[in-house]
Amino acid sequence: MKKLLVIAALLSAPAIAQANLVVNGSFEDYTTVTPGHWSIFNSGYGWTTGANGVEIRNAVAGTAADGVRFAELDTTGNGWISQTIQTNAFQSLELAFSYAPRAGVAAKSNGIQIFWNDQSLGSITANGGSGPSWLDLVYDVQADSSGFGVLKFAAIGTSDGLGGSLDNISVTAIPEPGSAAMLLAGLGILAVTARRRRA
Repeated sequence: MKKLLVIAALLSAPAIAQANLVVNGSFEDYTTVTPGHWSIFNSGYGWTTGANGVEIRNAVAGTAADGVRFAELDTTGNGWISQTIQTNAFQSLELAFSYAPRAGVAAKSNGIQIFWNDQSLGSITANGGSGPSWLDLVYDVQADSSGFGVLKFAAIGTSDGLGGSLDNISVTAIPEPGSAAMLLAGLGILAVTARRRRA
């Protein structure tokens, strides 16, 4: 029974979890932004920004979905952030992130558009309520023939310094069916070997 439990644990998500290919996806590397403060940054900490930079907040106009810091793209006006992801050629990937409309702000100001390799994946907006309300979104994307993908988020709608927020951004490889099968088979072989050695 104990052996079966060990195998079950190995087959669980952590055992086959894929690494996040996004650098600073939860904006926690902006360590100078302390609780109750916010600041606007230009390119750095893994992200390239437009001319208006990116606003990083820590317990200001909401709280983070992951960690303590999160980003707004409508700083002094609509802005954008991007990051180049490197993996294998034509790798299937999962893009996931958390979005929240700014509390008390209408949907016309809270829009964010999502791009992958300059192609729009769509946009999201919502009316802001009385407090933070994070939504988790997931998209399937693919690296190009050189193994690259450019991820971009852009503020859309009214450019008024009040906009939607982003946090907890990740891009992870989706294992090919053959790779997953080989992993499971390998775990099975290890289990059999361990059993024989203990017999």
